[in-house]
Amino acid sequence: MTGFLVAGTRLRIVTGYDRLLRFRTNRGRRSPGRADLSRGVRMSISESAKSVSTCKALWQSGTLRVAFVFAILLLIAFAALAAPQDRDHDRDRDHDRNGFHLKSRERISRDFGGGSGGRPSPDALCESGFVAVGFHVQTGEFFNQAWLDCARLRPDGDLGDELRMTERTGSSGGRPVFDAHCHGGRALIGLRGRTGASIDEAVGECTYVREIAQIRDDRRDDRRDDHRIDFTESVTRPHPGGRPSEAHCPPGAVVTGFRSMSGEYMDHLWIVCSELERNY
Repeated sequence: MTGFLVAGTRLRIVTGYDRLLRFRTNRGRRSPGRADLSRGVRMSISESAKSVSTCKALWQSGTLRVAFVFAILLLIAFAALAAPQDRDHDRDRDHDRNGFHLKSRERISRDFGGGSGGRPSPDALCESGFVAVGFHVQTGEFFNQAWLDCARLRPDGDLGDELRMTERTGSSGGRPVFDAHCHGGRALIGLRGRTGASIDEAVGECTYVREIAQIRDDRRDDRRDDHRIDFTESVTRPHPGGRPSEAHCPPGAVVTGFRSMSGEYMDHLWIVCSELERNY
């Protein structure tokens, strides 16, 4: 009985001792976790401190300051480049609002004269937005082919410096080419000369675009003395004849093409006109 109690006591003692060891072991396992956390916090703080120290060192050395100043100057440069473009855009928009343009793609033909023979030839037409400022004629015994020089119409009513030639109208043949030009920034508004069974002579009539548009705005009749007419060089075939002939664009319109009937030579000629309009 005594030995059982002793044995039982020993068993209880051993069991309690084991529990105590497990408790201490568990506490020992939790302690390193807290230590690692504290160590991690200290390492993060240390790394942040190192970063701050590095930035401070760079700033004191001037590297960051130079980069900061460069970034500010770059922003100022971009702003300076953008401002003139905005002003140019506003100026162009104002020009478009108060500017000139060809009203539409519709064209009006006016008969200059000539014979009744021949067949239709391809038209000689300025590109969209361009107006005639002169013409060329290739001749033999008669007029054979004619084509135009065209300049871009600017919104302010002036003409661009770039010239573009149209295709040719008429029949192949002839050799000499004669030129007729408007001068001083004027545009072509008509022809005068002599015609019979063909074209004997052609002289261009020219004036300023602003004056052409003014006639339209005032809704005046086509009174030729109302605007300052200038003339091109005369183009004449050998041994001309015929009778006086004229062709004028309607008031407020400008020449933008030629049209013809041709066989062995150019039999008949028309001017082709486009109406000007001002934006308000």
